[in-house]
Amino acid sequence: MNDEYKVYVSLQDGYITSINSEIFLSQEEMSTMTEIDKGQGDKYAHAQSQYLDKELVDEHGRYNYKFVEGKVIEVAEAEKPTIEEPKAVPTKQDKINAQLMLQIAQLKAQLNGVK
Repeated sequence: MNDEYKVYVSLQDGYITSINSEIFLSQEEMSTMTEIDKGQGDKYAHAQSQYLDKELVDEHGRYNYKFVEGKVIEVAEAEKPTIEEPKAVPTKQDKINAQLMLQIAQLKAQLNGVK
């Protein structure tokens, strides 16, 4: 078996957003993608799962690879967008406490107005 397969990627701002072998793509799909390599074996035939060492995106949804000057380049951690920490969701008790504090503040304001 000496079949040679072409590997195609979709790009967005240089980042690789999808990768696949020509055997899984239509002519229409290939016309919108960039050919990056060709060769024999599973690495090329099953590019979606075997061409890259890592997944296309990391655990935070940031792209792991770019296509620069004809080469696939892994994006360094320092070059990826910073990760924003999720905002804490107030608990039911937090909401009750905030409501009580508001009521206390209103009562104090009323008492200060009585003087």
